[in-house]
Amino acid sequence: MSVKIGSARIDENGKARGGKAGDQTGREVGTQSWYKHPKGWRVFRAKDPSVAAKIAQDMQWACDNSHIGYDQGQRLTLYDVSKPLGFNCRRVEKNCETDCSALVRVCCAYAGISLPNFRTPTEPAALLDSGAFVELKGSKYTDSDKYLKRGDILVTRTQGHTVVVLSNGSKAGDDDDPVKDGLSRGDSGPEVRAMQELLLKWKPDCLPEYGADGDFGRETEDAVKDFQKAKGLPVTGVYDAATEKALMETVCGWVEITGGAVNVRSAPGTDSRDIGTVHRGDKLPYQGVTRQAGGRDWYLVIFETQNGWVSSKYAKLVEA
Repeated sequence: MSVKIGSARIDENGKARGGKAGDQTGREVGTQSWYKHPKGWRVFRAKDPSVAAKIAQDMQWACDNSHIGYDQGQRLTLYDVSKPLGFNCRRVEKNCETDCSALVRVCCAYAGISLPNFRTPTEPAALLDSGAFVELKGSKYTDSDKYLKRGDILVTRTQGHTVVVLSNGSKAGDDDDPVKDGLSRGDSGPEVRAMQELLLKWKPDCLPEYGADGDFGRETEDAVKDFQKAKGLPVTGVYDAATEKALMETVCGWVEITGGAVNVRSAPGTDSRDIGTVHRGDKLPYQGVTRQAGGRDWYLVIFETQNGWVSSKYAKLVEA
């Protein structure tokens, strides 16, 4: 049975703009079976399974709500209407409009992931910059629905379309989940390059042949093993959460909490989801990334093996 996906697709006149607010046909925003897009899919998965579940739930509510229609010219009206409702699309009772990328942004906001306004060409960068998602590479994710999971976000490789996966594929088991397993030999992309750059800060000669090339080959695997051995970790060659935490602590320093009880957020800004609380004197591994939100710097940290953000109002950077 094919995986179900949900998205905002087209207005009641078969056009991108100009129709009435709300879903006039029941198909402007709705579900369908997964299909192989001619432009090709890129696949993004939330690191936190609870975030993925909320993204899928809000997309399903949007697909079931006749008040939500499609119109590129009015694409942000759903965002504005749903914001005071906690971005809960089930609670929307005013006719409004969205398009495919604006709807995904609303679903992420409901899950506590605050993202800037984007369209499909800039959506991948927005998802990855949030620190809440990883990109799944390889044809088994991009060309088939078997390994997809509920809450995955699919984006076309060039400007086009984006959808949310609403049901699990036939082989979507935890034993094949790269979010859980971490980075390992054969992986490639910006996450690998970022890891390699950190390894080079730890030991400048650890990648003598290829450097930070974004490919996880034998040289990178050996460097990961050397670091794990040096830090007393299990020597697996897999860049898992424990290895990442230790490497961050070693080369990027810490964020020390200076406030009393301070919320750790899922994204920069006070309107994002609260994922936990830390206290004055606590130190969290700094990931070397700072973002601006609400006129303040926010620091990307590791909090209980997941990404989190802390405001500079209540924290300071401390050298490694």
